[in-house]
Amino acid sequence: MQTQKETTAELLGEIRGKTVTRTIKDITPLGVRLEINNEGKFAGGKYVSNHIETVNIFQNLDGTFEWEAKGLDVTTEGETIVTSGRGTGKATGPATVLAEGNLVYMTQAPRLAWLNTTKARAVVNGNNQTGEFEIKVYSQ
Repeated sequence: MQTQKETTAELLGEIRGKTVTRTIKDITPLGVRLEINNEGKFAGGKYVSNHIETVNIFQNLDGTFEWEAKGLDVTTEGETIVTSGRGTGKATGPATVLAEGNLVYMTQAPRLAWLNTTKARAVVNGNNQTGEFEIKVYSQ
């Protein structure tokens, strides 16, 4: 699922973290709706922050899924960044997933105002067994 854009786009940073909670919201004949809360750390060339997010997932019975996420980052300087995104993914093994999608940013921090016009692409590698994930964020 890796895209060609990854090699030409600028890497803004990486989020490494862990799932804190998982909740089954609904079960249908087509799949399962989940809510996942994650915590981690964003490290990039222009800022470092603590990261929390809630991800709503619709998991299809074939292992593919759609996701929508809302995130909150607080930099080491105390600046706040809000993110939202959506995308798709699939199981890559018994406990592993690969997902990708688009993100948008909002912040009132003058130093990070450039984020407000930045569109980004996220590539997620996750392990459902350990709860660990890595997200690489690229500018588009």
